[in-house]
Amino acid sequence: MLTVQDLINLDHLQLNVVGGLAATSRVITWAHTVDLPDPWLWVSPGDLVMTTGVGIPCGAQDQVSWLEQLVQSNASALVVAPRHDAPALSGEMLEAADRLLFPVLLASFKLEFVKLSHHVIESFLQAQRERFNASERLFQTYSEALRQSPDMNGRLAILAQAMGLGLAIEDTGSGVIMVDTRPCQARDPQHSERIPIGGRSQANLILVRKGKPAQEDALLVRSLVGLLGVELERLMIQRDAQREEGGQLLRSLLDSEIQLSLALPLLERRGLEGTLVSLAIQPGRNGSRTVDDVHHAPGLHIGTPLLMSDKDLLLAISVDDPQLLEALRLSLGAGTLIGVSSPIAAATGIQESARQARLALTQASEAGASVLRYGEAETGLIMAPKTLSEARALVGR
Repeated sequence: MLTVQDLINLDHLQLNVVGGLAATSRVITWAHTVDLPDPWLWVSPGDLVMTTGVGIPCGAQDQVSWLEQLVQSNASALVVAPRHDAPALSGEMLEAADRLLFPVLLASFKLEFVKLSHHVIESFLQAQRERFNASERLFQTYSEALRQSPDMNGRLAILAQAMGLGLAIEDTGSGVIMVDTRPCQARDPQHSERIPIGGRSQANLILVRKGKPAQEDALLVRSLVGLLGVELERLMIQRDAQREEGGQLLRSLLDSEIQLSLALPLLERRGLEGTLVSLAIQPGRNGSRTVDDVHHAPGLHIGTPLLMSDKDLLLAISVDDPQLLEALRLSLGAGTLIGVSSPIAAATGIQESARQARLALTQASEAGASVLRYGEAETGLIMAPKTLSEARALVGR
């Protein structure tokens, strides 16, 4: 984008800085000529205000007040090409320009404002063209990435390489990095910019630039964030469908409408392999996820459990993985309790496994444990239990 300093560097304009020299890096987005005594009512943020000076008051303090009101409009700079009857700019006004970091430029009355305006407007339009061209290249690159890579990790890596950026996607609730293309030396949070991704994804785009931002950078980043928002929403729709199918399968297993041996191939295709357990979960409070969307937590993206709501509880069949259990507990918030059954076996069946998980949940609540496995609670192993929890544990065993 065009800056005040860029205009000063154009010799044919013969612009001289008489105030606010330290702020010549301000960006100019448009040019506006106004000789009225209240130009702040007619200009927009980023405008270069051009005047012949006839609207500027004569008194020194009045000029300071006039400039302060103009600065509040967020204009970029003031160019004065004084007419013969215009008041001279006072020293107090120029000192105020230095104090307010607002460039004041003095030009010859012979300067044609229309030429200056054309230069500013052409620069603005050129910047817009560069932005749109960059966005078009981004969409072309994304189309190629869709053909080249079947997963989001690969597509983000292709985009990062094409854009010359380090990119990562972070879950806002847990802070877990879901996708990361940044080089190791660029993972310092102080050198990263976080940009929220819209929609229900609860994710941030972490961006690391390898150089100074280009002119088209802002629009390009917004376009990238929009693409990633669509990508994440598509994945969430897939997980929603998987959650619904998993709930129906779990209910069929609990109702003995389908045998576990017949369901094992379906479970393996969902990533549920190895030792499986039943879970009974009592959700906590103020979690980053609710019972209805906990399947979107990053720790559950691989090997998502079968989940089913049952009154105030959440029932699940899951791989016996401590990290997955911890991801569930943290996502559902403080006070979440999880009862874990013994390994599911064909001989005992799903119903027995669910009963064990419920009993373990009851024991966890009484023992003050956040996660408790069936059979791990102290039963006392005595003939005369002294507390209700000891009695329940003994009866359960």
